[in-house]
Amino acid sequence: MIEIKFEPNRSAAYDGEKLIGHCDFEIDQNIWVANHTFVEKEYAGQGIAKKLLQCVVKNAAMQNAKIKPVCSYVVREFDKNPELYAAVKL
Repeated sequence: MIEIKFEPNRSAAYDGEKLIGHCDFEIDQNIWVANHTFVEKEYAGQGIAKKLLQCVVKNAAMQNAKIKPVCSYVVREFDKNPELYAAVKL
């Protein structure tokens, strides 16, 4: 079972003990710069990247932070679904 965890400067996906993906960000004051999303090839197509992003978005919202999308995946998701990310997008 895949578990998504929020960790310092990233959300991470684990299959048991194995790290299989992450969505990284740097914090600049109250702005989270989403700069990298990665999922292992064998786990592609399962929606894990989206779950990782949603975890970051949820935690940014709880901390009243804004997200600056830099990672190509995050940029695409923010552009495709602006209504989902309007509260946190910089």
